[in-house]
Formats: sequence, C-alpha cells, structure tokens
Amino acid sequence: MTAITTHPPFNQAVERRRKLDFPFIGITGSNGKTTVKRMLRSILSRHGRVYDFAYDSDTAEKIAQELLTLRGSWDWALVKIGASAADEVKRSTELIRPKIGVITNIGEAHLAVHGTIEKIMHNKAQLLKGLEPGGWAVLNRDNEYVKALGEGNLTATRFFGLSELADYFAANITPLGPEGTAFTVHRKNNVSLRLHMPIYSLGDVYNALAAIAVADGLGVPDEIIADSLEHDFLLPEGRGRLYRMHDLMLFDDTYDATPQSLIKSTVCLMQCKEVARRLILVLGDMTELGVQTDYYQKMIGHYLAGMPIDLVVLCGRHAHSTAEAMRSGRQQAAAIMEFPLVSQAIEYLLNEIRPGDAVMVEGGADQDLSAVVRALRRAFEKAPQTV
Repeated sequence: MTAITTHPPFNQAVERRRKLDFPFIGITGSNGKTTVKRMLRSILSRHGRVYDFAYDSDTAEKIAQELLTLRGSWDWALVKIGASAADEVKRSTELIRPKIGVITNIGEAHLAVHGTIEKIMHNKAQLLKGLEPGGWAVLNRDNEYVKALGEGNLTATRFFGLSELADYFAANITPLGPEGTAFTVHRKNNVSLRLHMPIYSLGDVYNALAAIAVADGLGVPDEIIADSLEHDFLLPEGRGRLYRMHDLMLFDDTYDATPQSLIKSTVCLMQCKEVARRLILVLGDMTELGVQTDYYQKMIGHYLAGMPIDLVVLCGRHAHSTAEAMRSGRQQAAAIMEFPLVSQAIEYLLNEIRPGDAVMVEGGADQDLSAVVRALRRAFEKAPQTV
C-alpha cells in the first residue's frame, strides 16, 4: 500500500491511525452509505464500544482531521467514504486501513466528477484493494458493477441481495405503508430472521442486509441485531425519514437527488396509495450528472409519466425539461407544476396540500429542498409523530 504524501496533517493522521488497534469499517456506495452506517451504529452500540465518525466526515481531508482528535478505547470505528473527487476513495482507504469494506451500490452519483459509471466503479474498487490483511468485504450482489468487483476480489466476501445466490438475502418482503416494511433475512448456514423495521423502500431493505452481514460477521447475537434494527434505528434526516403529522404523511429524502434515489422514493410513495388521499411528489433537479444532465432529466420525466402519482411539483432550472417529458408520455392529464425557485414551490404547496395527502420531497444538492419539509412540518405538526 502506498503512503499518503500530501500535507503534514495527512501524514500525522496516518501515524495516528497506525497507533489505533481497533478495526475500522469503511462504507462507500452511490446511495445508502449514511443509512448503513446508522444501522450499524444502532447494532454495534449494543454489543460494544463503537466510534461513529461525524456525519460530514466523508472525505479524506475531514477523516484525517477527525482521526487527529480521536481518543479513547473502542471496539470498532465506522467511516463513510464519499467519492466527490477522482481519488477520494483511494486516499480515504489508505488513511483508515479498514478491516471491513462495504459497497452498497454503484450508480450515477458523482457522474459529473468521474465521467462514466465504469470510472466510478474503478474508484469504489479502491476500498477493496486497501483492506487490511485478513479483511473482508460486504457487497451488493444485485448491482452489476458491485458484483463484478466482488467476482474479481481476492479477499473474503459476503454478498447480500434478493437472490438466493447471495449469502444474505431478503424474502417475503411486505410493504406496510406508513407502518414500515417486514421481511425475512435468510443466511447461509444460519437461521433466518424476521424483521419489521421503520423503513419504507426496497433500497433500505438492501441497506439493512448490508448492516446485518457486517454485524453477523462480527459475531453479534441475532437478538441484538433484530431488536436494535426494529426499535433503536431511525432513518437519518433527508434519507427517506417519515414524519407522521396531523392528517399528513411527509417523507423527507432531501439530502440528494439521483436517478437511483428517485426510483426508491417513488416506490416508497406508492406504498401509501391505499391509505392516502393523494400522492404528491416534490422533486428538485438531479445533481452532479455533468454533460448527461439533460438526458437524465428527460428520462426521469418519462419514468414519472408511468407512475400513478396525483401531483408532481418540479423545482429548479431543469424543471421544464422534466415536465415536457412527462406530458409527452402521459395517457391522461396529470397535475404537473413547475417552479424555478424553492420558495415558490413552498408557497404553492402550503395552499394545495390537504388533510390525508402523502408527500415525498426528493431534493438535490444544488437546492435546499429541506426548506419544503420544514415549512410543511410547521404548518401541519399539530400532533407530531416521527417514525
């Protein structure tokens, strides 16, 4: 492994890491990193002492800064590794020297930085190449790019997914609308687990499988895994969290907007169809898609044209492009609203939303769609209940 040869704080952080004798768990992927990290924190904090790197410590520089302040005795450390620069995963991995590497999925996030998904794939592969001797990987078998990395990986690997070919796979998945999701986790050479979690999308079932694979590999008892995920875990803000208020179901997925996360969010919204008066999607521009932005915005419009959502509110510079694609593909008239500014969308929504509606707010990094969530919570939170 090559040494980091950047400015002194990096070198100091490398030396600091060498003196720490507990294992690091590195988590990367286009979507799901924060959620898997939060799930693992819920599980491992019941089984030992877990150091959870800060919410925004996902670049090599920020990880290095936190390493220099890390004190105390721990059993594990959890680190989220982003890919906002071409060599970010490599530098972060060289810094933390993880014992366990998790790759949730590989998709279009940071396409503007890397240019192609194949280059994103190469970037994520650096996590596997930088594992400590005796380390092992937890990989998504259902993602073609992650699966390819696993098939060429010489370290021990635990696959998760929905196929029986995976080491950890989910079956009997039962969406329960605002009550969450129930599913059974099957494990090779071990008994199955039946879980009912406060999660609302298939993407978060995958995230739970990744966390379970890590915890199981670390020897955490089944009862701790199940109880912590069912009762201690709460989706992070901006990652699909549901706010159940007086006559309103509000989903907050405002951290970012990618084609992958949009599909997850719309499927989540559909699960409320039987209990909601209307389904409303508030969507900001997709982020970091580079020269392919217009293509993906139109593709999203065609995708939404086939979804039985009652009202779509589009916000941002590319709202019109998505709206036109939606209108060209709809078989019937649909309620589609376009706003260049978030403040305009908020004003409209406060007058439009009615009791019984289910609202999904899907944001982009270039816009503060969380302002929509805050405004709706202020207006409807007479009897707040977060699940």
